[in-house]
Amino acid sequence: MLLLPAILALIPFVAASAVPSELSELLSDDWPLNGKGPTDKQIVQQTMNTLESLYKKNNTVIDACTKCKSTLEIGKAISLTKPELIPEIFIKWCTDNKIATAANCKTIYSRNTITASRTGTDFTNMLQQIDPWSVDGDYLCYYKMSQCPLPEMPKVDLSSWWPPKNESNATLEYGTETFNVLHISDFHVELDYLPGSESNCTNNGMCCTGHSYNKNAKPASLNTSSYEFFESYYNEDGEFVKGHDITNENYNESVWLPATEFGSYTCDPPELLVNSSLKSIAEFQKKNNMTFDFAIFTGDMVDHDELEWTNYDMTIKSQETVMRDLKKYLPDIPVFSVLGNHDTFPYGQIASHASGHENLYTWNDELFADLWVGYDWLPFDHYEQIKKHYTGYSVVTKSGVKVIAVNSNTYYQKNYYSYNNMTDNIDPFGTLKFIVDELVESEAKNEKVWIIAHIPFVDYDTLPMQAEAYKQIVTRFSPTTITGLFFGHTHQDQFNVLYAHDNKTIDDAIMNTWIDLTVTPLSHYNPGWRYYEVDTKSKNVMNSYNYYMKLNETFTNHDEPEWLFEYSAREAYDVNGTWPKTSPLNGTFWAHAAENIKEEMSAAQTYSDFLYRKSPYVPDCSKGKCSTFYCYVSSFNINEYNKCIANKENIINYESK
Repeated sequence: MLLLPAILALIPFVAASAVPSELSELLSDDWPLNGKGPTDKQIVQQTMNTLESLYKKNNTVIDACTKCKSTLEIGKAISLTKPELIPEIFIKWCTDNKIATAANCKTIYSRNTITASRTGTDFTNMLQQIDPWSVDGDYLCYYKMSQCPLPEMPKVDLSSWWPPKNESNATLEYGTETFNVLHISDFHVELDYLPGSESNCTNNGMCCTGHSYNKNAKPASLNTSSYEFFESYYNEDGEFVKGHDITNENYNESVWLPATEFGSYTCDPPELLVNSSLKSIAEFQKKNNMTFDFAIFTGDMVDHDELEWTNYDMTIKSQETVMRDLKKYLPDIPVFSVLGNHDTFPYGQIASHASGHENLYTWNDELFADLWVGYDWLPFDHYEQIKKHYTGYSVVTKSGVKVIAVNSNTYYQKNYYSYNNMTDNIDPFGTLKFIVDELVESEAKNEKVWIIAHIPFVDYDTLPMQAEAYKQIVTRFSPTTITGLFFGHTHQDQFNVLYAHDNKTIDDAIMNTWIDLTVTPLSHYNPGWRYYEVDTKSKNVMNSYNYYMKLNETFTNHDEPEWLFEYSAREAYDVNGTWPKTSPLNGTFWAHAAENIKEEMSAAQTYSDFLYRKSPYVPDCSKGKCSTFYCYVSSFNINEYNKCIANKENIINYESK
């Protein structure tokens, strides 16, 4: 059994005076056997004494990063002997040292329950398995505790996972016809959305609910007495019904900015807005006498409310509500979905088979296997595959596209189970191997693949080693096998380009991503959705079309809102019409767009307009609000992005252009 005295001996940087002898005495080698071991209260107190000594102000011998990893080492020792004490110890440690707010310390380190999304049980499970002095501790102390710098990334090399590339195995042939695919993302339905409640809140959670408030006194100059609120809804036939006036029921004069029934820019959407978006899609198909061969939904069904208000039942209800509404409005369209970081409970967590704690999360795999197979979106024989791969799967559509769906929580930096033994096992969930095996098989058959996931590899939320692994995979199998990469998560309408070399020339462009606009208006976006025209043979996207709703026009107009055409990518990013009409919107097309954003403020402003779907909050590039746009669109993963912004030459000052 690994005991604390042995652990403390492994911390050479901790000054002897920083480790009280009492703790070693309490956890002496024979105390579990002598029948007179220390009480839990004694263990907690002496552990806190040790941590207090470690973090005392005059302890300048040890830097913050070493303190953090020492804390993890001490925590690991306790977790292996008395795991039930970890929550109490780390809540107090977090609070005393102001690692986070007292409320957040409680949320992070309290034991998991079904009534509130807390992750202390997962943290304890993780402590038992990590090596605090390896890259495990480096990344944990950077991402989760903000006490270490981002470490230099260990070497990642997946080249032995696949055969040498044979160009004759996979080719790109273009057809003369197209089919259509719908892309929707990030609904974040706010089930407790309350019209008339505070949308300009100061509480720690979501605005527009019965528990949202502004702690400050409302200025006398703010007059909101003219606001009205109606309990509108869509009936069983999908028809909009303007409900009865609920102004006097929900609103009070203390509210700074009342939430209106279709949504607010500071909140996730009510189901009314979700249904409006889906109805607009159904009506678009009918009006244009067209249909979508399939749809992709790139995750996030649960809202962003404070985790204290996020419980197990609400998580399931949100997930079932979104899937049900998709089936209701798109009854004949297969919807291929992935889970987002909010689509589990507790928030962001998923345990691998190898961790020994998989049983904590199999309920989610089973739920979505039931839903996706039950709605006839996936064949019955995929049921076990969905469960095996943490809701990941591969399916060949009627259009001949193989869709590989990935649960991005397997590379999410907030998932504690992503940190276990990172140096020796870059693929603890087996997801990378699953993808590579599918791609090798598809390449041999000249089958075209789309990969869908929630979190894009360029996002801060992607762990660096996994980000590099995905870059190597996509580089190896693009552009002839992988012909599409689709994400959500950022709430912005974005793209990234993968280049063969660091100098990022247009000729070196290999692949691009599509990061979808979202239905949720949080934070300050107009809601929207997109569809693609796809070449029948190459499965490349030939064009994309975005539609959106002006949310601010619903604040005083309580009728059903109108959804408008926003732009087509071909026309918006190739204003001079130089791109051949028969060529897809591939990596080279988007590399041209990236260069234009780098060189021209007008192109950057167009991109900025699209990020926010022309909401009142669009960043103004002439006022220095767009300086990192080029780094984002020209970086495929977070490692490239960090490298890009570190070079001041890549930070664009459009005012001087």
